[in-house]
Order: sequence, then structure tokens, then C-alpha cells
Amino acid sequence: MIMRARHSGGVLVLELEGQLDFESTQEFERTCTDLMQKKPSDQVVISLEKLRFVGSSGIGQFINVLKGFHRNHKAKTKLCNLSAEFQRMFKVHQTSRKPFEVFSNIDEAVASFDSTPRPRSKRLDN
Repeated sequence: MIMRARHSGGVLVLELEGQLDFESTQEFERTCTDLMQKKPSDQVVISLEKLRFVGSSGIGQFINVLKGFHRNHKAKTKLCNLSAEFQRMFKVHQTSRKPFEVFSNIDEAVASFDSTPRPRSKRLDN
């Protein structure tokens, strides 16, 4: 898996490409931990647009990493560019207390951190 990281204002934007399996999820977690230690951000957007394969062993671990952003770094994480298949997988693995917010694209996800509510936000708990 390839991960590109950049900052858009105060938001950390991560763009994932390739496949997500158990090994790549472990690498993703280490890389994210390093990024958060070097330049902490309490606002994270993850784009899955170029993510093509998610193994069943990787999805649960990946969601645990996302939950860890909130738990360990107090970061609010938003997802964007999810295919219908990935949305179904996330719906199965999330809890109702902390649903993931999903946006159509990076710009919408970044803009959603503004104090103004955005009607285009779509929670996966619907």
C-alpha cells in the first residue's frame, strides 16, 4: 500500500493507494503514529479513492487504527472517496457510538471541519 500525506490547513490528509491487508495495515499504523508524533493534528481525512483491495484480515485492523486516532491522539477522522463495497465493510465494523463520517471527496471532508455544518456529510449508520 502506498500512503501519501499532506496538510491542508490544519487538516492531515492521507491518500491510500493499492491494497489493504494485515501487513499493510500494520505499516499504515506505524506510519500514522510517526506522522502524529512529528506533526500532531486533531483533524484527519483519509481518502480511499485509489484503494483497490481490502482483505478481510485487514479491514478490522484498519478500523482499529482509525479508532486509535481518536483514542490515542484525540483526532477526529473523516473518510472520503469510498466505493459502495468499502462503505458496506465499514458499516459492518463500526460501532453506533462513533460512526464514521463519509464524504464524496477530499475538499468536502476538509471543509467539514469548519464550524458550519455541511449537509453533504453522510454517516454510515443510516
